[in-house]
Amino acid sequence: MIEQFKQQYQDLKQWVEAALQDGWLSSSDLNRFQQIEQQQAETLFAQQGQRPLIVAFFGGTGVGKSSLLNRLAREDIARTGVQRPTSQEVTLYLHEDYQLGKLPDELPVEHTRIAYHQDESRRLIAWLDMPDFDSVEQSHREQVEAWLPYIDWLVYVVSPERYHDDVGWRLLQQRNAKHHWLFVMNHWDRGSDPQLEDFRQRLQKEAFDTPKILRTSCRKNGGDDDFPQLEQTINHAIEAHGLTLLQQLGIQARLNELHAVEQALRQRLEGFGRPEVADAWQKTTAEWFNEIEDALLLNRTALKQTLLAQEQLSQSIFKRQTTLPASLPTTKQVIEQIWSERFNDLISDLTTELENLLGQHDIPVTPYAGPLSDIPEKLQSTFEAQMESSVIKALAKPGTAVQRFFFKITGWLSWFLPLSAAGWAISHIISRFHAGTQGEAHFLGIDFAVHSGLLILLAWFIPWLAQRKMRPSIAGTLSKGLAEGIHAAVEAWKSEFESLWLEQEGSRLSHLEALKNRPSPQ
Repeated sequence: MIEQFKQQYQDLKQWVEAALQDGWLSSSDLNRFQQIEQQQAETLFAQQGQRPLIVAFFGGTGVGKSSLLNRLAREDIARTGVQRPTSQEVTLYLHEDYQLGKLPDELPVEHTRIAYHQDESRRLIAWLDMPDFDSVEQSHREQVEAWLPYIDWLVYVVSPERYHDDVGWRLLQQRNAKHHWLFVMNHWDRGSDPQLEDFRQRLQKEAFDTPKILRTSCRKNGGDDDFPQLEQTINHAIEAHGLTLLQQLGIQARLNELHAVEQALRQRLEGFGRPEVADAWQKTTAEWFNEIEDALLLNRTALKQTLLAQEQLSQSIFKRQTTLPASLPTTKQVIEQIWSERFNDLISDLTTELENLLGQHDIPVTPYAGPLSDIPEKLQSTFEAQMESSVIKALAKPGTAVQRFFFKITGWLSWFLPLSAAGWAISHIISRFHAGTQGEAHFLGIDFAVHSGLLILLAWFIPWLAQRKMRPSIAGTLSKGLAEGIHAAVEAWKSEFESLWLEQEGSRLSHLEALKNRPSPQ
């Protein structure tokens, strides 16, 4: 079970660190994970895989923990009374078969007193007397907290005067499921049955359904007590359940805690994918971009008026081309007149509002912060590319298809009709001239010449005038291209923000999938 816990812990640690690196978890989540105890009691002993059941006397100042250990050992192995009114060290009493190895750094050797014995009947239990948990000395309390993860069985020692100690009850609440428990009311010669019953009821409120409470007194002539049952209770548990099973309670508690942390992190990550947040993201970007599009179209309208005025002054004959006439601004100049630094500021404001939106819904901003910071520059590049493409396409095919058709037809008629009229006039002149030389008709006069000239002139002027009317406007064509470019750019922006959301959503789901595929701690 120890190896199982180590593997589960390392697997979950790697997952937490990966999620933390991508910004889905915070340092507080990592701290919560790191608070799971990893200490293994096996590491205290030189023989790996072999150790006794570690049973510790735990309690406040003056309750007689050390006296209980001395009475149990039948010798003074723990300093008591005047020598140590407040416990300042740890005393460990164990069989000589279990030699201690190098203690972890949080368990300093200089504060550890070791007493070995050769009693085979006590071989499976190591008794530990810990410092007073309620000491004013911070180091004493730190020693207690450092030793607790290594302990299998806690004997909580109280006295009739001090069984209501708040510090002790807080530790009971925190470590209820991590140890086996036995309760001792020491100095029983000064106690009473109502106090014992009150103590029992308090324990039951802390989820100890049937707490085992022993009455002891370490004074001479203290009367009969339950001290003989102290060691006997634990020995019977070893016989009934086995040493290994009793040692595994702490590991199972850690596995349970690991599972609880995993479930909490899973639920936290799942909670980031609420549909209403995605809808709010899409709605916010759509509203902002619609406003930005309207502002861009206003700039386009102003530019169109300027171009129309310039076009009316221009007398150049229209030629279909993919670039603007020299008298009009270039595509780059047009884009510069449409786009301004103000729009970069608006997009930056949008990214700030989206970050606030995420914060309001308790969703981590970190996964989105990097991509959002690159957005203004990326959107401007997208805008310029869309505008240039749309303007070139619009100028390649100015006006509507009907305009272009009739413009082509009237252009063809503007030379075909005058030539046809001139051909008719010439053929008629030749025909009448031949008839006049034969005396068959009169020669044509000035009236015919005038009328023929007017006919030829009208045959040219009417198509030419129609062509002028049909000619697509450069300003109108450019304005149409700008409108299409603006709309295309805004749609591309919306897609960019939607892709950003989907990309981060994919990252979140991949972490959830990785967590789902790892073995469960239970």
